[in-house]
Parts: sequence; structure tokens; C-alpha cells
Amino acid sequence: MRVRGPLPPTTLPRTASALRLTAAHALDLDGHSPLAADPDLRTFTADLVRPYGLELDEDALTGARGHSYLTLARHAVEHLADATRPVDLVVLVYAGPDVRPGQSTANRLSDLCPGEPLAFALCDEGAGGTFSALRIADAYARTGGARRALLIAVEQADLHHRPHRPARQPDRHSAAALLWESEGVGRPLQLTFQESELTERQAFDALWKADGELPAGTLLVLGPGLAAADPPADRPVLRARPGNPYTGGWAALAGALADPRYAELPLALADFEPETGRFDLACWGRDPQAEGGAE
Repeated sequence: MRVRGPLPPTTLPRTASALRLTAAHALDLDGHSPLAADPDLRTFTADLVRPYGLELDEDALTGARGHSYLTLARHAVEHLADATRPVDLVVLVYAGPDVRPGQSTANRLSDLCPGEPLAFALCDEGAGGTFSALRIADAYARTGGARRALLIAVEQADLHHRPHRPARQPDRHSAAALLWESEGVGRPLQLTFQESELTERQAFDALWKADGELPAGTLLVLGPGLAAADPPADRPVLRARPGNPYTGGWAALAGALADPRYAELPLALADFEPETGRFDLACWGRDPQAEGGAE
């Protein structure tokens, strides 16, 4: 899924979403997948980059470095979905190529995930990809097409060819997954905000603009793309680790969701993709169960 040209900013405030954030899980995997030693990886990557005059990364290829997105995502599925929580929709999000690029990982996840969900992948949107996946899941929920949705962002630390321009590269193999439900308790999705083709300075201004729409007391999670941003001084802030440009913000959100110190605070996540100039922010309200005094 690809959109060319500037994207219109989301109107604030937005109408209430049916989606509620009920659970999240983040993980890192050490080592490398045996698939990184498959000689077909070299052949596929060489065919891929030859028309663009790019070089292979011989260190990554000869060192058999890299991890499988299916393996990363499977851990997330096992943690968040089971027979009592079947899923209707799975969206897999990634920015860099898989160590097994010829495999349709989303289709495999549909087979592995309880509920035989509709599953597809979304790529080439950088740090904005998971925000796009959230909006897609929201659209399905509004039409009754997804009572329970699982969004999984994955990244691996190794790129098997030289990039055509400077790009942020993860320093570890990671996944961050979020479970959304349209029924029961959980944190309701209250607003999303998006602007495109911004400079870093303009993204910082957009952050201040969006901050004015947040409920009082909201904990603001800043993704890796906003590491240098200075939010309003009275805003509680949690910063994501910089080494995970595509999963770091969502991993930090998962940590905040599980932290009892933040149980009664609204949560917001903002991030910026410097390669495309895209700024995103999403906000979730308090969990009614937490407001009632339950953990």
C-alpha cells in the first residue's frame, strides 16, 4: 500500500473509535535465523539491487546475519492470542526486507493465529507504518469487520545490501505487537493526527500543536524519530530507545501499558519519519476498569 504526495492532516478531534487497546507485547531476539545462511538470499538480493547499481553487504551475507519476521511475529501471536481470544484481523508492519524475502509472512500468520483472520502486510512507510495499520484496523472495526485486531511491527538488524541513501538501521531484532478489541474494557482510541513532508523543525512544531489536543495528564511517549524534541515542560514524557526506529515507540507504549504507575493516565504516542517527513500521533483514553480502581 503506497500513497504518493502529501497526506492531509487528520481533523481533530476525531469521532470515537470502536477500538480499545487491551494488551501489548514487545520482544527482542538474540542470534540469527538459520534462513540467513540460505544461498537463495544472496541470489534474491543480488537480483533485487542490480537494476539500481547497489552493492551487496558481504559482511551480512557471509556472516549469515539476520532474523525471520515470521519467528518474531509468532512469539507475539503466542503471547497475545489464543483460543479464548481469536483474532479477526492481523496487520504485519515492517520497513526493511525479511531474511526470507520470498515468503508471504502475513499468510503464514493467518494460519498460525487463532480465528483464521484476514491478514496482510504493510511496508515502505517507515515509522508511520504502524500508525497506518492502526487506521486500517479502525476502519474495519467501524464496519463490524474486526472485533479483535492484532497489529505486529517487526524489524531486523541486518540489511543484506547497501542502502541507496542514508537510512536508520535497527541495532537488534525486535517486534512490538498490540491487541485491539471493539468490545469490553480497554483504552479507547480517542484521536489520531498526521502531517507529511515536514522538516524536523516542523515536526517539533506539529508535536506542540497536537499536544494541545491531548487530555490533561496524558503520558506522551516519544518515538525514536523525536529523540531531539522538547515537549511542553508540564507534559509527562517517556522516550523510546533510539536503536529501534520502527518498533521502539510501540515497545515503549507496551511498557507504559503494563506499568501500574500509568494505569489511570491517558496514553499518547508520537513519532517522526525523517526520510519521508511524516509525523504521526495517536492517543488512547483511560481504561474504565482502571478508573474503577481495578488493576
